[in-house]
Amino acid sequence: MTGKDTEVIAILEEQIQIEQDTLENIVQLEEDSKETAVRLAFLDLRLDTWKHIKFLEGMIEILSITPCDEWSAKVGRYSGRIRLERELSSLVIEENKMISLLEKALDKISDPIAKLFLEHMKEEEASHSKDLMKLVKIIQMSPLQTKKGVKGTDIVCETE
Repeated sequence: MTGKDTEVIAILEEQIQIEQDTLENIVQLEEDSKETAVRLAFLDLRLDTWKHIKFLEGMIEILSITPCDEWSAKVGRYSGRIRLERELSSLVIEENKMISLLEKALDKISDPIAKLFLEHMKEEEASHSKDLMKLVKIIQMSPLQTKKGVKGTDIVCETE
């Protein structure tokens, strides 16, 4: 791991701590909320904050774990990325069904707060549908690790 990686990991760990403190606060706010709309707003924030923590932990894993069994690493990369593409393709279909159902509900709903929440949900679903396949392409094009070998397929193991 390079010095830059160590610096980035330290920054990400600091971010995780802030996210975790924020999450604890949001959980309490959500539990204390009596009104459904307020609880739903805190729920949305809580889930996003939890997702951020998990993503940051994953980034640290990407920067700090080097697969040193070249064959297993290549097989894992290939099979994992193929599975990701297949599964996300089917999930995009489901996301589009969800968008369609939300549009039907939005056409019939009159409550302004409920309408706002459903519109927000529809926007998120549309974003997921659009971004999922972009994510697949980025992952497929990315190297297995951040360290460069002679060839792009090389697995570079750190020696001590």
